[in-house]
Amino acid sequence: MNLIQLVFTLTLINIVLVFIIIYTSAQLKKLKILLVAMPLLLSITAWSGMLLQSIFEIADFADRQILANILLTLWAFKFSAYNKNLKIQILKYLLNKDFHIIGSGVFEQTGTLLRFIGCFMIVLMPVISLNFLSGNSDLGFLDAFASLVFVLGAGYEFKALNELKKLSSNNNDNLNRMGLWFFSRHPDLLGQLISWWGLYLLALGAYGGEWSIFGPLLITFLYLRNFLLGVEERLARKYNDYNEYKLSTPGIFPKVSFLKS
Repeated sequence: MNLIQLVFTLTLINIVLVFIIIYTSAQLKKLKILLVAMPLLLSITAWSGMLLQSIFEIADFADRQILANILLTLWAFKFSAYNKNLKIQILKYLLNKDFHIIGSGVFEQTGTLLRFIGCFMIVLMPVISLNFLSGNSDLGFLDAFASLVFVLGAGYEFKALNELKKLSSNNNDNLNRMGLWFFSRHPDLLGQLISWWGLYLLALGAYGGEWSIFGPLLITFLYLRNFLLGVEERLARKYNDYNEYKLSTPGIFPKVSFLKS
């Protein structure tokens, strides 16, 4: 099995699983099924790639691919449980309010699905690279550094989400501007981007892993140019003072007060 065949097989697996998730959600009329199940496709894709690698004897297992798959799985379960606004915004590019794939006919719906799955597979390029030709088995300095970057990003995101959770647990519906939210409006998204770039650094240990840079580049572009705008529209409708918050606080990348003249 070559790389193209691996990508094609993983794409088919994801298309089937997406259809199952959408059908189940539509039948039960529950958005929560979509929000919980869709992020888990990240982990399923990673381990499916590893399984195919073993079945077709593409390459031997490497510690870095196992490490990457575990880190991504933990992150996927976290994403499954949190980040509701972001997940809703992402799903708007695939489904309408009736849980139907966007499009006026079969041709347009197929195009919508293929674009969505195509972006999904590009984003996962580092994972696919790691589960194709994983490189030397032994972990090196770059692997340790990449793992540290991933964990720091995940930790930054978890702290931001925990600050929101504490605010809501106090029955406070006000806009949170404390902690990491003082420095940027979306520290959780910054943590996610850091983690994705850490995953790419891990992929550099795989043979030919450099080509997978299109994954973190695409997800960074989508966050900054697409998803962020949709999330902010929802927040502006929820909080009357959100527009004022936007004027004083950067979007994703934090402000550094001591550098101001």
